[in-house]
Amino acid sequence: MKSSKHMGKGLQPTLIALAISTLATQAWAQEAAPPAPPATAAESATPQDPNVVVVTGFRASLNSALNTKKASDGIVDVIKAEDIAKFPDANLAESLQRVPGVALARGDGGEGKQITVRGLSAGFTRVRINGIEGVAATGSSDINGSTNRGRGFDFSVFASELFNSLEVRKTSEAAVEEGSLGATVDLRTGRPFDFKGRTVSFGLQENYNDLSKKTQPRVTALLSDRWETPYGKVGALVSGAWSKRRALEEGYEAVDLLSANADGGFCSPVGVAQNPASSAVKGINAANCGFGEPRTSNLAAWNDVMGRTDNNGGTIASPAAGSGAFHPRIPRYRRSMTDYERTGITGALQWKPSSDTDVNLDLMYGKFDNRRYDNYISAISFGRTLQTANGKPQTSIVDAHFNENGSWDYGKFNGVDIRSEGLLDVYTTTFKQYVFSGGHRFSDRFKVNFLHGTSNSELDEPMRATVQFDSPNVDGFSFDFRNNRNVPALNFGIDVSNPNSFTFAAQEADGTLHGQFVGRYLNTQNRLKTTELNGAFEVNDNLTLRGGYSNRKNTWSNVEIASGGNGLALPAGVTLADITQQVSGFGKGLGANVPSSWAAVDLDKLRAIYDIECHCAAVPGSQYAYLTQANRAVEEKIDALYGMVDFNYNWGGIGWRGNVGVRGAETKATSMALLNVNGQLQPNIVTKKYRDWLPALNLTAQLPRDVYLRFSAGKTLSRPEYVDLAPSATVSGQSGTVAIGNGNLDPIRARTYDLQAEWYYAKNAMVSLGLFRKEIDSFIQTVSERAVYNTLGLPNDLLVFSGCSITGGTPGCPTSPTDSVVVSRKVNTPGGPLNGLEFNVQTPFTFLPGVWKNFGMLANYTYVKSKITYITRVDNPNTAANEQLQVQANFTGLSPRAHNLTLFYEDAKFSARVSKAHRSSYLLAVLGDVQGHDFTVVDGSSNYDASISYQLTPNLRVSLEGQNLTDEPLRYGRDTQRNDTLLYVHSGRSAVLGLSYKF
Repeated sequence: MKSSKHMGKGLQPTLIALAISTLATQAWAQEAAPPAPPATAAESATPQDPNVVVVTGFRASLNSALNTKKASDGIVDVIKAEDIAKFPDANLAESLQRVPGVALARGDGGEGKQITVRGLSAGFTRVRINGIEGVAATGSSDINGSTNRGRGFDFSVFASELFNSLEVRKTSEAAVEEGSLGATVDLRTGRPFDFKGRTVSFGLQENYNDLSKKTQPRVTALLSDRWETPYGKVGALVSGAWSKRRALEEGYEAVDLLSANADGGFCSPVGVAQNPASSAVKGINAANCGFGEPRTSNLAAWNDVMGRTDNNGGTIASPAAGSGAFHPRIPRYRRSMTDYERTGITGALQWKPSSDTDVNLDLMYGKFDNRRYDNYISAISFGRTLQTANGKPQTSIVDAHFNENGSWDYGKFNGVDIRSEGLLDVYTTTFKQYVFSGGHRFSDRFKVNFLHGTSNSELDEPMRATVQFDSPNVDGFSFDFRNNRNVPALNFGIDVSNPNSFTFAAQEADGTLHGQFVGRYLNTQNRLKTTELNGAFEVNDNLTLRGGYSNRKNTWSNVEIASGGNGLALPAGVTLADITQQVSGFGKGLGANVPSSWAAVDLDKLRAIYDIECHCAAVPGSQYAYLTQANRAVEEKIDALYGMVDFNYNWGGIGWRGNVGVRGAETKATSMALLNVNGQLQPNIVTKKYRDWLPALNLTAQLPRDVYLRFSAGKTLSRPEYVDLAPSATVSGQSGTVAIGNGNLDPIRARTYDLQAEWYYAKNAMVSLGLFRKEIDSFIQTVSERAVYNTLGLPNDLLVFSGCSITGGTPGCPTSPTDSVVVSRKVNTPGGPLNGLEFNVQTPFTFLPGVWKNFGMLANYTYVKSKITYITRVDNPNTAANEQLQVQANFTGLSPRAHNLTLFYEDAKFSARVSKAHRSSYLLAVLGDVQGHDFTVVDGSSNYDASISYQLTPNLRVSLEGQNLTDEPLRYGRDTQRNDTLLYVHSGRSAVLGLSYKF
């Protein structure tokens, strides 16, 4: 694999030099070459029906996309299907990453999930399917973002074969609905008038992944036909795609990084100030950390760990001296195995009763079924307080080592709780959409278009069952990053493959936990309804007046209800061996000293004894905790109208075209959340109303020699995330944290400017360079601060029902109404500028002799820089109140540099391509010193894919694709100086063998 990466890096400058040489050669050839011979009949023929799109190969699809880009007024990038029912890449999101300025965010198993455009994350990008906005949400592992409750679109819900074209509009236009700060992505499914006559296609693929060792199918089909009738032209189309896949992901995660004095600190050695304080109930005294746990901390190691401060170098602020070194909160190995089944169906009816009238009905259905199995083997006590389960304060530090950055890279401990945890997450995303649209030309100059449709997306999670087996107070646990900074060697001090090493029983009187179970029900729904009426009047050949009105209603709801309890006493004769299975074959590619197996829960066997998912009194703890539910909803009503002028003039030998207009939008957002007040659920409702006028200008100058100069300017907005608007309050008495929603958030508003030059220097070739700027007036971010709980205006009952008693006891609640808590809430803060540059080149190597003329290249590069002012708060013991701090940094999710490179070959029968997609490191989160770090950073990544295909007969094609050829890992680092590993996972390489038949 090292050689592959080296070859890719060495190839890139060579290709850039070749591209420059190509441009020079093409420019010389245009001036020196003799007149071109007359076009052949095939070249000069044009379709009789202007709605017909002929797409017959990868090169042809690139040409079609280039023509669409060339004819647009704003800055638009397009991807067309390279063949009927086949997209250029295996995944819809992975196809979009080839567009300049688009970077991919991957989900579990490494599959493309969401996109960022020009550094702005998925929440800033609106996605429309067949003309109306849609939202599709799925779940994922907690550290990979968990459930999508926001506006971001999860492309993994849909098979790429269902779509005929993707369009990324990066500039605003008065006629295009507002709501996007990054881009508007238009997805269009196939229609019968896209094809000539009857078209039938069928495809079959087999996917193999070298980590999961599974081979699984993918099937696609399309049937389209059109007829001439006495009532005009009629067409019908139906397409479908179905696939199964097992996505596997393995690696290490820390969950969080905590300072040594957090959660009560470690158990002190004999001879220094005693910690924790003596407690007869817990067996703590001057010689013991707890029952059977003598104080074995090494004095030198203790002093080294507890006396350290953070090493941020004043990036935000330094906490008080003696905060202690930072350690993983829950160091653990993880295997995530997701079995999914994806089904998609589209239908389309078209009727053209005359040349002046057209009517369309587009239907779409998608279902994405998932069963995700997460298994962890971990040291749990580093993230436990004394009150919750006798955690970290009963753990002794035996040895410690630090690297040159101040990272605690080796630690050995006694009194550590070891945990085997298994999770089954069952969730289904269902998407349904219909769009009824059409238009009528009343005269040569006046035409009216209409559109009405709804999209409904539901993410239903009937079961998320987690079972944890514990082995308390183990001596000899260690973590060691000295030989591998990404995946430490974890010595658990016990035989983790032996089920009898663990316990599953009720909590002891002193607080010792012997396992527990946790459940959750979740349902998230998005319903978006759109009605539009638009008109266009051609004043003359140079001016067209356009206007329209739209009414939209967006409804979002989210319900979450938890259950769970401490471990249950197993019936007589039942052992852990009876309810466990082995996680086996673990650790390929993760280095030495990683366990290949461990004992984990077998949920079916456990439920045969105790059905923890019955949610009934017969199994204590399984009942739903309705009083601590999260029931939230947001309804947005949006009325918008626009007026604009399209113009097209020739002045001074230059063609000038474009549009100028203004869009007005009035938004009324009603947000609701149920709160527990005195044991009763009561709605908390907030209404917010705002109006925006959004001017937009798009100007294109068509210069000699097929050079286009484009300028765009406008005002845009992006509405707050639904989950941020919900006026909810989430309280954890165990951890002393409170999260509060804000129904009065303003949208993020910005002024945008784009300048781009495009040179179509040869047939089917283009090179472009663009500059863009977004002046963001406001931003929405989480601000954390400390406050006394009873000053927040929240009822004390929220503490009672957050899982512990406010009056203390065993296990007790570490938070009382008069205690200080960490409060997190979303607020509007000052924004900042975002500037960038895009370079794009598409060149066929037709200037080369012989077979070499069948080669070609696509390449693009994007550079983005932003400066957002983040507000943080820090607990400062030297002041009476919180100290507000600010730090300037890039947007979260913004990779300053990204590039894509594709080399392709295509002749009459054989086609091949190899692609590289790179994005540099980016910020995942900006953290205040309440936690003790500055940033969480995602490492840069480069993904390599390749494919070949051969046309066996005029109707039958065979293909072979390789995905993620270098098994690129995903890594999160915490704190820019220490760069502690928060997550490191990989998902393996995939090979896809396919056959497709078309007639």
